[in-house]
Amino acid sequence: MMLEALTDQKIEAKQVFAVPELKVARREDCGRASVEFWENGMFFYLKDGEKIRHGFSCADTESGRHIGTDTAVLVSRDTEAVRDTIGDGVRIRSLYEENGLSLRQEITLYPQGELVVQIFLREKGAHVRTRYLAPFFAPYPDASGKRIFLSLDQKMLLVPYDNDMWLRYESCVPAAGRPSYDVTAIYDEDTMEGMVIGALDFDVWKNAIRWNGHDARSLIALCGIADGGTHDCCPHGIVEGEEVASSRFLLSWQQDIRRGMEHYGDLCARICPPRPWESGRVPFGWNSFAALGKELTLEHWKQAGQFMAQELPNYCDEDGVSYVNLDGAVGLDMEEIRRSIEQIHARGQKAGWYAAPCNCRPQLGNLPVKGTGLKVSDLFLRDGQGRVLPAADGTVPFDVTHPVWEEYARRNIRILTDLGIDYIKIDFLSHGSAEGDHYVKNTTGRMALNRMYRLLEEEIGRCGREIFVSLSIAPLFPYFLGNARRSCCDSFGHHDDVRYVLNALNFAWWTNGRIYRYNDPDHVPLYHAVIDGRGTVTENEAKSRYYAAAISGTVMMLSDNYGPSGKKEIIENARDRARRIANDEAVNRIARLGKAFVPVELRDGTTPFYTLCLEGRFYAAVFNFSDQKAELSFEACRGGLPQTGSFADIHGGEKIPYSGKIRVTLEGWDAVLLEVFEEKK
Repeated sequence: MMLEALTDQKIEAKQVFAVPELKVARREDCGRASVEFWENGMFFYLKDGEKIRHGFSCADTESGRHIGTDTAVLVSRDTEAVRDTIGDGVRIRSLYEENGLSLRQEITLYPQGELVVQIFLREKGAHVRTRYLAPFFAPYPDASGKRIFLSLDQKMLLVPYDNDMWLRYESCVPAAGRPSYDVTAIYDEDTMEGMVIGALDFDVWKNAIRWNGHDARSLIALCGIADGGTHDCCPHGIVEGEEVASSRFLLSWQQDIRRGMEHYGDLCARICPPRPWESGRVPFGWNSFAALGKELTLEHWKQAGQFMAQELPNYCDEDGVSYVNLDGAVGLDMEEIRRSIEQIHARGQKAGWYAAPCNCRPQLGNLPVKGTGLKVSDLFLRDGQGRVLPAADGTVPFDVTHPVWEEYARRNIRILTDLGIDYIKIDFLSHGSAEGDHYVKNTTGRMALNRMYRLLEEEIGRCGREIFVSLSIAPLFPYFLGNARRSCCDSFGHHDDVRYVLNALNFAWWTNGRIYRYNDPDHVPLYHAVIDGRGTVTENEAKSRYYAAAISGTVMMLSDNYGPSGKKEIIENARDRARRIANDEAVNRIARLGKAFVPVELRDGTTPFYTLCLEGRFYAAVFNFSDQKAELSFEACRGGLPQTGSFADIHGGEKIPYSGKIRVTLEGWDAVLLEVFEEKK
């Protein structure tokens, strides 16, 4: 044997591969949830008496010292009943010591079947400094847990940290080192059963669930990630204190992870409520960016408002209101803008504008900061050696903890609110979460982001009226600043844009109505975008793009040039396209529900099938991702629809009976919205 040749010692094969028999030291139960503590420091999560997955907790200090419950000495363990924002439960505290460190592991069980784990790190005789805490470290699985974790076909939902640079959600098999940020699900795509693992706190740490790069199928739920997926070039900031706490992580086994992801969103909203929207109305409007880019004039803005008011009577919220939004507009006359907003309000419409307070083009760094002796570059975030961070997506992050930046950000928001703006799109917020050497020391990227969100929230609230806040480029978490968040990066009107927008619906429908009041499927060019460089879109592409926005649960923003200046053919065709598609009352009635349709499948790629079951009514949306005419079908029960019944286009027409499967035939790039009727007995 190779080992014998290396060591000159004979070792029995059964000794090499023998697995020690592990004993349960203690078990605690709370309704449907249970936990078993093993003598080797592992714990096993159980639901309804079935063993799900086992793991341990561990942490490292900045200096490299390590403690793990799998190797440390158990000092004490106690149990108490608790009541917190999640609900009533049972909490088990276990204290471990190793290498001059102490680690307190708190596992809380809830009667509906959830387990939440959090750890606390201390260092004897000193403040502890750490960049890495792992509340749940799941080693290579064995047959004692759920079989899915041994399957070669298990899937992991990969959730991007943010929506910048055209990131997408993915469903993929285990891959060494690949992370999902803040939340994931490990599941069987055929049965939909699986386990949701998700952080519940987003104020200190950047969290991730990552496949271990050094141990196949080992999974780590950790605090302290900073990598290419978070657009960081600096390591995660150090967290220091007498005691340092991790984020809480939820483990939740579900028969259908679609319900599990929705439940996770509900728990997050219970812990930190989302931004309220008292109006309760889905915004319908126009955004200037795709339509005009830098060619924008105030006359375009005025014309778009007049066109919606006069020629799109059905394109509005339930109160008949539409929004006229400037995007990225600079160098325009402020007094003329003020007068235009007054005219917009006089027509019964609302006005919106754009803010990007967290980033700056590097070439503007030498400009003076008004009222100070500083240059703009003095506010750029730097690394530990004093070097300005490299540009991300073309712009450099500001240090959002700097007092001069804070005054600058407040002043910019105040300008917008003083103008009477009703809607603010805030862009490039991920730059505010960059790791670096902040003005306020011992600040992590997530701490800086939360500080900045609170500042903007406070300043927006000063105006004393309700303003709709849509986060554009932004991390998924935290979420409390936005009434909506763009579910994807910039998207336009072509068939590949349709699939891209639906990718976010496919895997993040659950954010709608939970952590954000609405998902924002980005502006909808129905004919031509000056930004994307791909020319005009076909009628079917435009219809599919509009339908994709309508079922996203949602913010509806057209973005075409309606005049007065520009190519006459583009203006006329854009107006005609909007009259036919955006003025469709049947589709707009679906959009006004503000409810995200749920994907029928959670497989690789993007599903063309989505359903909505709402107050006894059933709807389905089907998209043809091919340029050829095709028949598409899906199992009704898979989408939560009646097993047998009938369906019809939402515009009316013949009801088509079905049994088991719903089938439709669509032209290339086309889409259809259906109402489904249960068979009467």
